[in-house]
Amino acid sequence: MKKIIILVFSLLSLSTCTDSDDYIQNVYVNIEIPVNQPEYSDLDAIGNSVFITGGVKGIIIYHANVNDYRAFDRNCSFEPSTQCAYIDSINSTIASCNCCSSKFLIDQNGITANGPALRPLKEYYTSFYGGILKIKN
Repeated sequence: MKKIIILVFSLLSLSTCTDSDDYIQNVYVNIEIPVNQPEYSDLDAIGNSVFITGGVKGIIIYHANVNDYRAFDRNCSFEPSTQCAYIDSINSTIASCNCCSSKFLIDQNGITANGPALRPLKEYYTSFYGGILKIKN
């Protein structure tokens, strides 16, 4: 009987329930960006991106199409609690984390292109109207 109880407790302690959106810390985001301002001029061309403050470790804004912008947290999804786990460069549509060498496709919902990261970047809800880009969760 003792062996069965130990086995049950061992199995319970090994199994965990995690929320799939929990891998990067949840923080409140509610940002409005006037994209016609000079500091956001890189967003004029489709396919360009900029870094802004906000989110966990900053936010990437990507101009995907006419009036279509995407926003991702810069926090890398591989070991996101480490200090160096953030996107530090973007080449075309590939966002890179130099800490773990993971690469993400920001034109395809932030999915992983090269690991060790297996999960996509955290994406925020965006809306664009009247020259104002709203980013929120």
